[in-house]
Amino acid sequence: MAVVGKSRVAPAMRGRAAEALKTTLPPALIFVAVITLWQLGVFHWLLRIQTFQLPLPSQIIESFGRRSEDLWVGMWYTLGEALGGLALGAGLGFITAALFVVSDPLRRGFMPIAASFNAMPIVAFAPIVTVWLGFDQITRIVVVAVMTFAPMVISAYKGLTSLDNNSLDLMRSYAASSVQTFFKLRLPSSLPYVFSALKVGATASIIGSVIAEFFNSAGGIGKLISNNIQSGDFALAWCGVVIVTLMGLFLYLAASLAERLAVPWEARQQR
Repeated sequence: MAVVGKSRVAPAMRGRAAEALKTTLPPALIFVAVITLWQLGVFHWLLRIQTFQLPLPSQIIESFGRRSEDLWVGMWYTLGEALGGLALGAGLGFITAALFVVSDPLRRGFMPIAASFNAMPIVAFAPIVTVWLGFDQITRIVVVAVMTFAPMVISAYKGLTSLDNNSLDLMRSYAASSVQTFFKLRLPSSLPYVFSALKVGATASIIGSVIAEFFNSAGGIGKLISNNIQSGDFALAWCGVVIVTLMGLFLYLAASLAERLAVPWEARQQR
């Protein structure tokens, strides 16, 4: 029996390894090709620009070593703003969606307003919030919260209301209260939609935090990028761009991992 079990497990593991390789190999090869062409100066020749305008990867790496401490401090500063704004915006968004489920008049009156937050130009909104709240870190958190609020409201409301009629009838047949129906049926059904909104908000939170720092921050990666573009240190500015990209990717992967742990049935359906 043990030999039979091992004979079945080995092909399955090889199949998963082959699938993982098929998924990761193409983007890895493209990434290596882009970096190689960039280092060889092909992009500079095509775009007719100088290396001080678009630093070579080797120059960017050298700037990482030269200013690693400043980049590290700025990363944590920006990450704190992004996570704080994401928690605030997503939390208020889910509560708002739950209130819309409870009150249909409230939904009809305020859903268009909540959805309109998604179309708000953050570049114009960030300076206005600065005038209202000043130059404290809470200003950037509010900007991020506004960016992540609307996606959560829309997605969470859809998840809370997209229920199977048979499941609702079953809850009614057991004389379940509205609270019991919410926690035992609506909330589990909404989790895939909630995590979809969180993955969108994860990358949006980094973008919102960096943009807000352009206008009113004493620190953070956004301020570092802005200051070094103005001073002509484009290699260090590109270090900031790389860090921001990695931060957004990290938060997205963290949200995806949390989704796999909280909603394992959804992950199995996607395979």
